[in-house]
Amino acid sequence: MEIAMLRDWVIVILGFLAIGAVTISVVLLIIIYRKVTPILDAAREVVFDVRRTSSVVSRSVIGSVARIEGLVAGVRKAAEVIASLSKKGGRKDGKR
Repeated sequence: MEIAMLRDWVIVILGFLAIGAVTISVVLLIIIYRKVTPILDAAREVVFDVRRTSSVVSRSVIGSVARIEGLVAGVRKAAEVIASLSKKGGRKDGKR
């Protein structure tokens, strides 16, 4: 009967240890969750700010580049027209 009583005490002690380990794990997870949540929120804000900034910059850069490209295309076309008018006979294909 001694061994059965020892076995029962070991089971009870291990049960209490398991309950303690689970309780400590849950408390640690709650603490970690509370610490990590503000960090994740701050990271989300930073990502949102970066997206907003990059969209503003890309719109302004793309608009400027498009205007410059249009100006260059207009100047090039005007140069082609002036060059074609200055050729002998005024023909566009350059033949006489």
